[in-house]
Formats: sequence, structure tokens, C-alpha cells
Amino acid sequence: MQEKRESWITLTKAIALVLVIFIHSLPRDWFNGFLTGFVMPSFFILYGVTHNSPKYRDNLKQYLLNRCRALMIPYFILNLIIFAMYVVSYPTIDYGFPPVDYIYWFIYGSGPIGRVTHLWFLRTMFFAIVLFSVIDRYLYNKSVIFRFIIAATAPGIGVLLKFSTGVELVPWGFDAVLIALSFMMIGSEIRKHHHVAPWSKSKLVDLVGLITAFVVYTYISTINEFVNIGKSVYGNFIYSYILTGVIGTYMVGLLSYYACKRFISLERYAAAFNSVGQEVYEIHPLIIEINVQLFGDIALAGTLYQWPRAPLLIYNFPLAIIISYLFAIKVISRSGILQLIFLGFRKSKEETIKQSSLIPE
Repeated sequence: MQEKRESWITLTKAIALVLVIFIHSLPRDWFNGFLTGFVMPSFFILYGVTHNSPKYRDNLKQYLLNRCRALMIPYFILNLIIFAMYVVSYPTIDYGFPPVDYIYWFIYGSGPIGRVTHLWFLRTMFFAIVLFSVIDRYLYNKSVIFRFIIAATAPGIGVLLKFSTGVELVPWGFDAVLIALSFMMIGSEIRKHHHVAPWSKSKLVDLVGLITAFVVYTYISTINEFVNIGKSVYGNFIYSYILTGVIGTYMVGLLSYYACKRFISLERYAAAFNSVGQEVYEIHPLIIEINVQLFGDIALAGTLYQWPRAPLLIYNFPLAIIISYLFAIKVISRSGILQLIFLGFRKSKEETIKQSSLIPE
């Protein structure tokens, strides 16, 4: 019963990850900006929605150690691997700075400028979880006004960190951490009042709500434009991003609920994809970069020259998903060393068997 009740969350997470890969396969244009309004916030919001606070509140130290192992070990190891790959390929592949500069940015905790890697998400997620868990432990039974003040002011403080210091990237991306914290706290409040039940009332109410949300989201995201908090890019107004993050997550969550009702097998496919979601997220940019180097100048048809990046999208999007997923399932899951690199720990035999059982036949 619990699994069925949460199937919409499973599908929402899978859709969000697919959209992340889609965004990374696109040039930075209006459509890319449209999607960035909610894709990353959905991960943070759903973390708050699904976080079982009573379970971890009394054993916070162990929980945070587990999160540190799962997020920060891959963060450090994969950064070192990226550095080693750049050393080997430089100057054949030149990202605009020598490899030694990567060490500086690694110590700085963010960057390089213009080349921030996708690994910012692992770091941001961990530090946001730390702040969220501490706040939850000491304020969970206090008035909601205290939590509201933190959730409301955290994004503004994050943006202020950048502009008050005059830096292009905030050290260790603490601006992104505070923004992510706000989304987590919003998700946690949703859980307290709505639990993990679907965001659905009735078909008519849901239809009106979906249409209204889409119109509002389109208007706000168009005005706010492109957002990437990992690169300290907040759009035109950070609180517009907070709104689009919540509204967009609501829309995808509602659509996921009806999709799971209509197509029961979707939850199984989504669960299989999510079971290796971290590995897929960590691997896919490499596949995209290889495609850019190999196929960057190839056009499939003359008409595609009207959108020069279309061929790359055609290669990047499906290949990044398929190859990343297969590598996670067929290679990483069978190697303890690779599991340590990509997950920070080695899965038990029971977890591996469960993961394999999720793969649709």
C-alpha cells in the first residue's frame, strides 16, 4: 500500500532526472530556461516531502555520516578523476584554463568559472541536508513561523553572499545551499500537512489547477529566464525561482499521479531508473562531452542547420540516458570499487538483488 501511495513520487523523481539530462543536452536558450525553473528544485522539494524526520531525528549523527559518505566521497573522488582526465587530455582538449587551475577551484569549493561541473549538486545536497536536519531537530515542534522565517530569508541571504562579496562564485556554493535549504523546508511543511499523499483533489479541480499553474509558471519563468544555482545564476529574481520551483514540481507531481493511475507499469520503470539515479547523474555529462567531441560538427540533414545544436541533442539525449543507465546496471553494480567511487559505499547483496529485480524485462 505504501509503495502504491508513493508511486507518483517515484515517477516525478525519474522525470526530473531525465529532464536534467535533457537540459544538459540543449544549448542555453529560452526553452532551456523554461525547464531550469523547476527541475533542480524538484529534487530538493521531494527530499523534504519524503524525509522521515522522526526516524533520523534521534540518531542525527549517524544519518549525517551516511549522507556524507554517499554524497561527499563521490564528490571528492570524481573531482580527482576529472582532474586526472584533464591532465591527460590537455592541451588537446582545452577548457580555457590549465589543469593546475582546477586544483585552486577544487580548494575554493566551486568553479572553475564558466566550467562548473555537475558535481555541485552532490556538495549542495549534502550541506543543505546538514542544515535542514539540524533545523528540523530543534524546530520541528516549534511554531511554524520560525521555520517560515528561515525558509523565506535563506534564498535572499544566499544571493546577498554573492553580491555583497563581489565574487562570481560563492565559496563552496553556499548560496546554492541556502536556496536548496528553502526548497527542502517547503517540502517538509508539505509532508507535515499533506504527508506523501498525491497532490490531487478531484479531476475537475486538478485540471483547473494544472492549467492555472502552467499559465502562472510560464509567465514567471519567462520573465525570470535561465537559472543555475550551481553557477550562482539566479535568474532575474530569486523569489521568482522559488515560486517556479514549487509550481513546476506541483505540475509534474500531479501529472505523475495520473500517469501512474493510467499506466501501472510506469512506476516499475521509474523505480528501476531511480535505483541507479545517482550513478546516472554522475556519468551522463561524460557521455555528452564525448558526443560533443566526436559529433560536434555533424548535421543529420540540411534542415537541421536552422538549429545548429539539434544534431547534438539527437545524439546526446538518448545516448546519455541509455549508456549511463547500462553502465550503472551492468558495470558499477558489479564492482565494489566502482560503487565506492560513484556511491561512497558498497551495496549489500540484498540491495543489488533488489536493484536487479526492478529492471523491467
